[in-house]
Amino acid sequence: MTSLQAVERTLSEQNLLGPDGWPAWTQVLQKAHRTNYGRSEDPVYLHLASKTRLGAVTLQAVQFQDFLQEDGRYLLFQLSITDQNLLSTIQSNQVGQLAWQMPKSREYFHLTGKFYICSAPRQVTRYAPPVLPHVSNTTEDLAAQRQISNQFWEAKRLEQWRKLPPKTRASYTWPMTGSLPRGPASAFQCLAMEDMTHLDQGFGSKSSAGGNQRDSVMSQDGTPNPMSSPSSPSSVSSFRSRWNVLSGTAGATGGSDADSAPLSPISAAQNKIRNDNPAKILHDIALDNYCLLVFKPLDIVHFESSPLPPKRTIYTTDTAGQWAVNEANP
Repeated sequence: MTSLQAVERTLSEQNLLGPDGWPAWTQVLQKAHRTNYGRSEDPVYLHLASKTRLGAVTLQAVQFQDFLQEDGRYLLFQLSITDQNLLSTIQSNQVGQLAWQMPKSREYFHLTGKFYICSAPRQVTRYAPPVLPHVSNTTEDLAAQRQISNQFWEAKRLEQWRKLPPKTRASYTWPMTGSLPRGPASAFQCLAMEDMTHLDQGFGSKSSAGGNQRDSVMSQDGTPNPMSSPSSPSSVSSFRSRWNVLSGTAGATGGSDADSAPLSPISAAQNKIRNDNPAKILHDIALDNYCLLVFKPLDIVHFESSPLPPKRTIYTTDTAGQWAVNEANP
């Protein structure tokens, strides 16, 4: 038995590692999630408490999306670039506390840890996701590891985007979250959006499930959104102009001729897709607004109120990443 195997066996005997090799709390949390939510498609919100640089306490809600399958120590949440309240909170203080109340099993988790922001490549944010050793261990070059890691996280962002319900995707086209006054009704016309990332892969291939691509952006009454119609020159110009602004590719002089400005530094084939399909432009704007908010717990309090007396378990980690588990008074 090697020294590494001996350490792993010792940790497993102490209930610090689960059968998949990740800390034992990952199994506990995922089991609680399955018990309480199962296959429900209802959104799951957690409360996030944090402090600003000035010491002010903030309390916000974040929407849970998934557990990272490749590494059970990471939780994935949704974040929009347009949500400046949440974005500024994370970028000013990477550390936060999450409270997760399980509605059925009468238990809750308090998780303290660090946040990372996995944004679109064209977006600039702080706290990029960490390099996972088991993902980028094919090379010792640090720059190459970071490149492999960026590719991995971008693939995860796209994977999670495809899992979003059409109504949730549409919300990433809406105006700045929490801004006053409320935008006009026309700013919220897009209420359902199908995934169109397959067009980037197939360079114009037809959707296998979406039918007519002009139906990929729906309005409130369930009909195709008039903004998505390629026959409307004003809509095309509006979408192109908005895409240029968000992409940072508009002319420095701020000219009004949106059609003459380049859409983005992409291939000619993809460029043609966007020119011919304003719905694809709107989709890509929404996709660029979509971020994965990655959370890595460092300390966890698990409280179970069903047994008598109740049970409180505390999981803590040291600077070397080693976990310890202790039973505390309820």
